[in-house]
Amino acid sequence: MSDKIDLRVLKTRENIKNTFSSLLLEKDFKNITVQNICDRALIGRSTFYDHYCDKYDLLNKMVEEIISKFKPYLKSRFDLNNLDDFTKVGVDVLKLFSKKKNTIKALINVHTEAVDLYDELKKLLIEGCSCYLNKSNFVSKYNVSNEYICGHYASFVLTSFQLWLELGENENNLQLANKMHSILFEGVDI
Repeated sequence: MSDKIDLRVLKTRENIKNTFSSLLLEKDFKNITVQNICDRALIGRSTFYDHYCDKYDLLNKMVEEIISKFKPYLKSRFDLNNLDDFTKVGVDVLKLFSKKKNTIKALINVHTEAVDLYDELKKLLIEGCSCYLNKSNFVSKYNVSNEYICGHYASFVLTSFQLWLELGENENNLQLANKMHSILFEGVDI
């Protein structure tokens, strides 16, 4: 027997996720009900519950999906040797997430006790940066701690990412991001 998921199941899940994302762009998470999702997706409540326990389960699974796609790019980001490679990884991440732009735009602004895409991404960025700086024995020429550098790095990346979601990306934005990156990590061979 094959482990393949039925195409109808995949389409139904994608419909539910797209509908949920659209609703999140219109109103706050706390104001969205399972019935709202079902009505907009043109499915019955039993169909929704065949796939998800509740809206929190749906949110959690969607955030996990984004995080799982982001982790390999983050790892490759800190295995780089020069700024050109950094730019390529940045462009690759934007290409990957451009397919899910509205979903990410919707999810990044949802903050619950259990699930928070923004905080999860920030933790991953700080952790990756910290491991990289420790491995390379980095000491800032500006006499600030690596913790400070990593916090700045994570905030910069996430702010750039949110601006890309809102305003789009172009070559000038990437050049500015590269300049900021080189200042932040001055003295480190990346």
